[in-house]
Amino acid sequence: PAAGKVHRSMCEALATKGQAPHTAIVGCADSRCPLETLFDALPGDLFVLRNAGNTCTHAEGSILGSLEFCTGALNTQLIFVLGHTNCGAIKGATAAYFAAKKQPTKANNALDVLLKGLDTVVAQAVAEAGDKATEEEVAGLAVKLNVFHTMNFLMQHSEPIREKVSRGKLEIHGGVYDLKSGRVEFLGCSPSQSKLVTGKSTVAPSLKDKMHGA
Repeated sequence: PAAGKVHRSMCEALATKGQAPHTAIVGCADSRCPLETLFDALPGDLFVLRNAGNTCTHAEGSILGSLEFCTGALNTQLIFVLGHTNCGAIKGATAAYFAAKKQPTKANNALDVLLKGLDTVVAQAVAEAGDKATEEEVAGLAVKLNVFHTMNFLMQHSEPIREKVSRGKLEIHGGVYDLKSGRVEFLGCSPSQSKLVTGKSTVAPSLKDKMHGA
């Protein structure tokens, strides 16, 4: 039997006619943020990419390549980056950032590397929040800044995505899901978008040695 709202005819249509998702979502892997459920979506509606912290940090090839496929071959015209309140990855990155200020440490595992990759976002949050801000307040601000950081990364390091945005063929928006209320705060486009789309994209750091001519 098919689950929930999914009918057999729907499954057959998707299998034979293919997919045409209207939106690609980059979200957090947190189990409290099931993206298809949050947006009441059916199979074929959303092209979903998830990892801890809804970030491109150290996953450039996977995230960028998947989104280039979705916005190219599948002609999806909206990318939505969704962060959420009380994000464990952001809280961990913030705690690690403050701890490193007292005593620098080296990354010992993949998680340490991921959290270290969010240093730029946390540093920006510290600068904007001010010296008197608590670690919790910094982490809260970093959630929103991280959404914009991921949005900017896509335009900075993917020429197909940047070019589609510049021609008005693709939109990139962001949002933050509130775990307590179940509501999504829509942030719109990145404040840096107009500047990024008029420039040139550069190859993502981890892809430089893998791409011909990079």
